Amino acid sequence: MVHEITIISGKGGTGKTSVTAAFARLAGTSVICDLDVDASDLPLLLSPQIDETMEFRAGKVAVLDKEACPECGVCLRYCRFGAIMDGEDGIILDTTRCEGCGVCAYFCRPGAISMADRLSGHWFRSRTQAGPMLHAALLPGEENSGKLIALLRREAAALAERDGFKLILSDGPPGIGCPVISSISGTGYVVIVTEPTASGVHDLKQAADLCDHFRRPVGIILNKADLDRDHAAKVEALCRERGYPVLASIPFEPAVMQALVRGRTLLDVSEAGVAAAITDAWNTLLPYAERARRTDVP
Repeated sequence: MVHEITIISGKGGTGKTSVTAAFARLAGTSVICDLDVDASDLPLLLSPQIDETMEFRAGKVAVLDKEACPECGVCLRYCRFGAIMDGEDGIILDTTRCEGCGVCAYFCRPGAISMADRLSGHWFRSRTQAGPMLHAALLPGEENSGKLIALLRREAAALAERDGFKLILSDGPPGIGCPVISSISGTGYVVIVTEPTASGVHDLKQAADLCDHFRRPVGIILNKADLDRDHAAKVEALCRERGYPVLASIPFEPAVMQALVRGRTLLDVSEAGVAAAITDAWNTLLPYAERARRTDVP
């Protein structure tokens, strides 16, 4: 049975992707899945070699056939998004403004406008030293990130089943919106990475509420743990209240930023015990994830 561990954070900048990259190296034999499709950073740390590139099409966009267009202006009158204009050479359709509602095509009696699948981005099958990787990139301004995340998870599961991998390690998006819901629904175990700040504690609560709503088992990693003792205590109190294990408290260390700039992971930072802390986090996580797998939390 393939098991999925998903790493998320209530806010950006907590170190979620850095933790995922280190876990991928420690796991060694997992399928790695970058679900942060709006701003994918995991490839910066794992340097994937792309084997296949596939188009991701979602939603619709209007397409104008100039030769069939009688220039009647009906479509111009009904478009509410300013995508259709009357130019010097006749009707112009700006696909960057089109919302794909289909009103123009519906009212275009000559059939000069049709609706086509919109190219929203690309997704990739790649290789890394830590294992096979699936990742993606939405085009600027495109939506349907939840749909793309669902596609990546399906492909990762299929790859794991086909090649005999037992673990999928997924780097989820930050926040609590639709992309996060698409990332954690049905996953085996959720790791929330947080930091000891006012916003970190606030957003941790929101992410935790989301996981509780979907009945996902949760473990917490407190990154930059010694940055603010008071807020660190609030994180620990929240974990005690909800029964979440604190998988690790990783110390704040300026050398981490230098390592990330060089495309290295937390395992390459020996200062302040950072590498030891992330290794302990992985070893502490595995029994919790295995327990969740055995109990098959719904």
